[in-house]
Amino acid sequence: MTQKVSKNIKYSIVAAGLLSFMGILVETSMNVTFPTLMKTMHVSLDTVQWLTTGYLLVVTMMMIASAHLLKRYPAKQLFLFAIGCFTLGSVVAALAPDFPVLMGARVIQALATGISTPLMFHIILTQIPREKTGTYNGMAAMIIALAPALGPSYGGWLTASFSWREIFWWLLPLVVVVFFIGVRHLDLPAREPQDRFDWVGFVLFSAFLIVIDFAFNQAGKTGFMSAKFWLFLLAGLFLVIALVIYNRKSSIHILDLKIFRNLIVDWHLLAYFLLQFINIGSSFILPNVAQLVLGKGSFIAGLMLLPGALLGACLAPLAGRIMDRDGAYRPILGGVTAMLIGCIAFVVSHEFLTVGLICVFFVIMRVGFSFAFGNTITNASKQVSMQQKADINAAFNLSQQYAGSLGTGVLAAVVGSFQLLPEKTAVTTASGASVDYWLLAIFAAIALFSIWNSRRISRK
Repeated sequence: MTQKVSKNIKYSIVAAGLLSFMGILVETSMNVTFPTLMKTMHVSLDTVQWLTTGYLLVVTMMMIASAHLLKRYPAKQLFLFAIGCFTLGSVVAALAPDFPVLMGARVIQALATGISTPLMFHIILTQIPREKTGTYNGMAAMIIALAPALGPSYGGWLTASFSWREIFWWLLPLVVVVFFIGVRHLDLPAREPQDRFDWVGFVLFSAFLIVIDFAFNQAGKTGFMSAKFWLFLLAGLFLVIALVIYNRKSSIHILDLKIFRNLIVDWHLLAYFLLQFINIGSSFILPNVAQLVLGKGSFIAGLMLLPGALLGACLAPLAGRIMDRDGAYRPILGGVTAMLIGCIAFVVSHEFLTVGLICVFFVIMRVGFSFAFGNTITNASKQVSMQQKADINAAFNLSQQYAGSLGTGVLAAVVGSFQLLPEKTAVTTASGASVDYWLLAIFAAIALFSIWNSRRISRK
């Protein structure tokens, strides 16, 4: 007999999911404001992109710590801290007089998203019956996917009609609703109140992520052959070596590394990272191409992504039900294949792209993403024990957030390096974007190979 899911659990997922939704909504809304902010705050593209890259970086750092936080603290306590950070960050951002203050506000908001997203998936992975996890993960993916669907249009409309500051003000009523839902229904207790936090591992891991992001930021400013870029990469290599040595000697770990002994988990994690890299990276570069190359306004730039994002979000629960019924590999392989087709379409047609073509190609990519993304983490979570759910949840969530941060940083660096050339911005941006399309297609091909190889291993 199938175990029923209580009303409290359902509302708990909604509360954590809506808080995560708002964080991602603001993130994707800000992407279409970059040209406006570049003019009003007198900053370059490689600087303003830190509103997304820096935000996602802090989210990732919080997700590194989420395995410990979810084990040690009750769900309601984490939720209250997260919604408090989001509210404070929204008010400060809406009132920000300059770029540094706005950046600081985005960092505060990142603390909220870094807690709420793992919290939602933790509730699903630990409280939902195994035979229903695909469906519920699909519903969670739909909540989160609606944010990128609405974000560019929401941000573009408010920026064009009022001001980019309204992006933050308009969310405060929803914050109040989410607060009362969470306070009333979240009651999941701490599983391991005595769990110790690995501070050294956290610092080393976070430093590595920061250094890599700074490397690509420098590439955007001075080119990929600059000494600073390669020095940052070298520093990242040393940090990785230090982290490996430390993990071998330490008795506590920021993550339970035993989950990576399972090759199916490893291949799924790689594909999961690449899928989010493509998703967030394309959501960043396409609105900027529409504005800087095609000469469209922020509203049109955001609106052209809406059909694909909305359709993809609505299909996510269906993708989860197909997995529960037919297994994971059919929807995942089909989804990654669709993303590869969409990326190749951008490569082939980059010289004569229009808003209509971008809209069509993005629909293909987002439909593929909806079938592959949520099912990838669901299938990977079935490979580990209940005691390791928080660890695999943390690993996949930090992977997706850092993929978004790195995706934005890398694609912006490529475009930024081309914008250093002495030609018109529209020409250099188009040239940089064409290289970005190739990168996205290559990563989609690697993701497809990863899932295919995972299926081969599972059959053995």
